[in-house]
Amino acid sequence: TIYLGDHEALTRLYTGHRIYVDTRDVGICSHLMLEGRWEPWIEAVLQQAVKPGMRFADVGANFGYYTLLGAQWVGPEGRVFSFEANPEICRKLRKSVAVNGFDDRVTVFNTAVFSTEAELEFSFVHEFSGGGAVGSATHAHWEAQRVRVQAAPLDLLLADQPSIDVLKIDVEGAEPDVIKGAAALLARSRRVTLVVEFIESGIPASPGALAYLHGFVRDGFTLSLIEPTGLTEALTPEACLARLKGRLGYLYLSRG
Repeated sequence: TIYLGDHEALTRLYTGHRIYVDTRDVGICSHLMLEGRWEPWIEAVLQQAVKPGMRFADVGANFGYYTLLGAQWVGPEGRVFSFEANPEICRKLRKSVAVNGFDDRVTVFNTAVFSTEAELEFSFVHEFSGGGAVGSATHAHWEAQRVRVQAAPLDLLLADQPSIDVLKIDVEGAEPDVIKGAAALLARSRRVTLVVEFIESGIPASPGALAYLHGFVRDGFTLSLIEPTGLTEALTPEACLARLKGRLGYLYLSRG
């Protein structure tokens, strides 16, 4: 790891890829600087899903861990679409894409992916930058920063794409809004795989968590959970909620 000044460092992932990070961050960046890796159980599932030549969308890319790995997995014939709302992090993300020579296959959007076009307030804490979110972000010990960001739906942002193969969404509670704004894209992506962060308390009362999960089933998806031990068996929405018991989880939704 090389410290570059102004809270920025350049470090190396276990794969050899270079990545720019914020040294104030005690979440993901501390792990990247010390171990060069993040969430290996999620990475393993994504690596099985993302194949050469595919189109992979990383919504809530943060510093670009999955964007960089995805760029390696899809190869020169594939495409990665990387979305990060935080302007400070997005600048580092763009540099990480460039320093690894992935400009030919990665498109970075400094945009909050949402259900509609809008200007939204985005809040984040430097020390826990992975928790940045549309709306409010608070922490007991650190002051939240707030910026205005442009938001748009995937149906607009990826309107020129015939389909998407793998879609990863980790946007701290705005996942239902991302799904709502991707209806047309998902409709024409019949064999798509989704990896989606999920917490029952983060789903609005209408439609509610159970109805939200049943919506995926109605659209033809098979539902599993990504656990540290691997993928679970196929689950009903009711079984999914019972297994999670209110804790944070990651949905694995496959179709086709």
